[in-house]
Amino acid sequence: MAKDPDIHDRLSRVEEIIEQLDTDECNLDEGTALNEEGQQLLDEVRSLLDDGSGDIVEIE
Repeated sequence: MAKDPDIHDRLSRVEEIIEQLDTDECNLDEGTALNEEGQQLLDEVRSLLDDGSGDIVEIE
């Protein structure tokens, strides 16, 4: 789990997106938009970690 609230919030949203995609409750357009949002959030997390501004204490 991320200690940094900015990283935590982004990873929590990515988990929500994955759950939403796993349930097959969206059409292709919605799924594509969710995928793009998830990729953007992961890119932001990578950027925060690369900057050294993020702090992860444990990953599940």
